[in-house]
Amino acid sequence: MSGFTVVALAGGELEADFRRAGYRAVNKAYLPVAGEVMLVRVLRALRAARAVASIRCVTPRDAFAALPDAAGLCDARIAPGPDAVTSLLAGMAGLGDAERVLVCATDLPLISPAAIDGFAALAARTPCDIGYGFVERRAHEARFSGVRHTWVRLREGTFCGSGVSVLRVGAAAAIHTTLQAFMAARKSPARLAALFSPRLVLGALLGRLSISHVERRANELTGLVCRGILCPYPELAVNVDRLSDLRTAEHLLRQKP
Repeated sequence: MSGFTVVALAGGELEADFRRAGYRAVNKAYLPVAGEVMLVRVLRALRAARAVASIRCVTPRDAFAALPDAAGLCDARIAPGPDAVTSLLAGMAGLGDAERVLVCATDLPLISPAAIDGFAALAARTPCDIGYGFVERRAHEARFSGVRHTWVRLREGTFCGSGVSVLRVGAAAAIHTTLQAFMAARKSPARLAALFSPRLVLGALLGRLSISHVERRANELTGLVCRGILCPYPELAVNVDRLSDLRTAEHLLRQKP
C-alpha cells in the first residue's frame, strides 16, 4: 500500500453549547483540549501515520493560518463549503475518481497514529466504494467506560460510528444528495434506518438487523458497494459534540501515561 490521501474536515460553525460556555473558536476543531488545539492534535497524528501519504485539510484559511503549531501538518488547505458534504467534495477536488481516500473528522482528541494505520490496513483489505468505520461497544467500554455515544443495536452486537471512513472519490459526487441525508441523520439510529426502509426502522428498534442487511440495502440505495468496517480502535470513536464531551476527553487525556 503506497499510502492514502486523507481529507480532514474542519469546517462548520461552533455549536451553541460551547459559545454559551465562553469559547470563541471558529469551530470545534479549534477548541483547546488538554492544552492543545484539537485540530493540531489530529493533524499531528495523521502526519505520523505510516499509511498516510498526504493530508488535505478543509478549514477556514485565516483560522488555520493563526495556529502557531500547524505549519507542515497538512499538504493542502482547502476552503470549506456551506455544509459537510460540499466541504468533502471540495477536499477531493482534482483527485482521480478511482482513488480511495480516508475521510477524517477533526474532533477526535484521542486519535493516534497506530489507530489510523490500523484502520487504513482494514480499509485497504475491504473492496468498496464507501467503507464506514464502526466500533463495538464492549471493546469501546473496555478502554473508555461511560463515554457518551449514539449506540446502534444490531444482531451481531451494539456499535457506534467512528470518525474515520474510506470513500472512493467518484462515489461522493454520484450520491451527493444521499450523503447529505446521511450526514443529517447520522446521530439518530431511527432516522438512519428511515433512510433505507420502514422495515429497517422496526428492525433497528428491535435489534434484529444484521450488518449484512444494512450493507445490502445501502448498496441498493446508492448503486455502490458499501461496507461497514469494524475497527478495534475505540479512540477513533471518541469525538467532541458538546461541552461534556470536551470535559470527558480532557479527563481521559490526563489519565494517559
